[in-house]
Amino acid sequence: MSERKYREIPFNYTSADDERVVRLILGDEAWEMLEQLRSRRVTGRSARLLMRLIGELFIIHRNPFVFEELLESKSRRRQFFASCRADLDTIRKAAHGEAQVLALVTRCTRLLDDLESSVRSAPLERERVRKVIGGIVGPANVFFDPFSLISHATDATDWRLFLPFAVVCPDDEVQVAGLLRVIGELGYRAIPRGAGTGLTGGGVPVAPDCVMINTEKLNRIRGIHSCSVGQGRSVSVIEVEAGVVTEDAMRCAEEAGLVFATDPTSSWASTIGGNIAENAGGKTAVLWGTAIDNLFSFRIAMPDGRLHQVRRIDHPLRKIRPNDTVVFEVDVEDEPSRRIRLQGKEIRKPGLWKDITNKALGGLPGIQKEGTDGVITSAEFVLHPRYPLTWSFCLEFFGESFDEAARVICALAERFPNRGEEALIALEHFDEEYVRAIGYKVKAARSERPKAVLLIDMVGYSESQLERGERTLRDLLEHYPNTHCVRARDAAEAARFWKDRKSLGAIAARTNAFKLNEDIVLPLDALAEFSRFVETRNTEEERFNQKAIVDAIESAVIGARIGEREDPQWFGEKLARARELADEARRRLFGDAVADLRSAPAVVEFMKELQHLFAGYSPVLDRIESLESALRARLIVIATHMHAGDGLEASSVGNMESDSRS
Repeated sequence: MSERKYREIPFNYTSADDERVVRLILGDEAWEMLEQLRSRRVTGRSARLLMRLIGELFIIHRNPFVFEELLESKSRRRQFFASCRADLDTIRKAAHGEAQVLALVTRCTRLLDDLESSVRSAPLERERVRKVIGGIVGPANVFFDPFSLISHATDATDWRLFLPFAVVCPDDEVQVAGLLRVIGELGYRAIPRGAGTGLTGGGVPVAPDCVMINTEKLNRIRGIHSCSVGQGRSVSVIEVEAGVVTEDAMRCAEEAGLVFATDPTSSWASTIGGNIAENAGGKTAVLWGTAIDNLFSFRIAMPDGRLHQVRRIDHPLRKIRPNDTVVFEVDVEDEPSRRIRLQGKEIRKPGLWKDITNKALGGLPGIQKEGTDGVITSAEFVLHPRYPLTWSFCLEFFGESFDEAARVICALAERFPNRGEEALIALEHFDEEYVRAIGYKVKAARSERPKAVLLIDMVGYSESQLERGERTLRDLLEHYPNTHCVRARDAAEAARFWKDRKSLGAIAARTNAFKLNEDIVLPLDALAEFSRFVETRNTEEERFNQKAIVDAIESAVIGARIGEREDPQWFGEKLARARELADEARRRLFGDAVADLRSAPAVVEFMKELQHLFAGYSPVLDRIESLESALRARLIVIATHMHAGDGLEASSVGNMESDSRS
């Protein structure tokens, strides 16, 4: 990648620089040719024409509303292609045989030809697709409009590679298998799409010939019933279609006095099919596990047009442990049933637990495959009896590092294996960056800000059990002097504890409103090391950002031009002092303690001195203030929060979201 980020493409409304745009639509070699030609420009006219053309093609590649305009308006279409070809002809004539310029013209011509062919063939091709797919789901459920296409171009990752060709919304799960078959026969790729809350890119079109299968109409909760799990045991299960919103399933279970345990943070929007495809967890995973632990059965439509039924055999009604043998039975029409046997340690990596890299799972379809093998259409989930009592605790970790917090979390996993009567149902951690962002109210009588906060829900069947659990917790914490523990006095106070957890998205409000989420999995014993890594990177970025402010302001002041009425001689005498102040700020910047760095004392003092030094020179002061504000907004901060303890043992997992924000 080039060090300099060029932005010569006009009307580029995306965050992509010229290099990314060119590499995406014309290929890597085209960018290398442009770079070599850059130093050989004379008037630059051909370059401007070329970059404008590339911008036009990129917009059509990204914006279906513009493409639709070309389809609907014959005059607009004729004018656009004539103008593009005229520009290419001008560039070709001005090239005087230069091979690289001609090669770029050839690439652009080929791209333009493909676009024109696509525009001409689109109406007939859409009609062909609508007729075939509409024969299964009904023509009204096949969409080509720009709004449908753009809303299915990405998921929560915001990765945008291609626009889908069409969006299909089946009404019934029996339609999905046949839908997959005909999409393949038509020469298209099928991609399942739920609520679009995924963070792995599973719902992103990977080619220009993708048809998105949106499951939002498969939203029926078929009810709660009892099923046998062998050995005279039975369990309550809830039967739901793939498009049911997780929170609706949770609410239905709650009304029956039961718990639907797969509760990802996005439960307000995420859907059942996506939860299975991603093997979603949630705050109760510490006790009841992720989707794979709680599945009783599910149906998945496969590309060959058949529906597979997958059922868990002899479900133990608890979380999968390393030494368990897990058995699934797969039924397919016209085939004998087959059983897939997995060891617990094949499902969860020892020392890591949730292993999101393991996509095979012994050939088990659907689960953790991110929608790559088929489309999940419905499922039955085990429901758990609700514990009658819940006590909530808030742990605040103080001190210079995250080390004590990490040791406490590991100790909790050892002391609460969740096999007794009192159990930890939820462990949620967030770090100092979130503490600062949400305006967290410190509960300890201490003037410092905690390095991290851990929220705990402890459940039991009687107060004596919970009292025993609290004694265990407080005995454990006696060895950790920098940890403060508070128990919620009632349900209302517990709700206030957890309100902080739900407010974590507020970190974007104190930044430049841009964030990039990354879902990662760590062994708990690596938390301290990871926290030190994050803190080091944040410190480095903070110093880099503040130095960039000082450097930019120094350059702006030295290069400033003022009028004769503003006493240029006096102004010139101030420049030497400005340089001295910049040098002092840089020295202080790299000498300040990490704890003081975030308040930017070196930059604050530098700005104050400059305001005194250049008092009366309003244009200069306005310029340095706008520079400071603009560069400060570019600060990148890594903040972390996690479900602490998705596993059962001391080596259990922390399922962490690392949010990088600028």
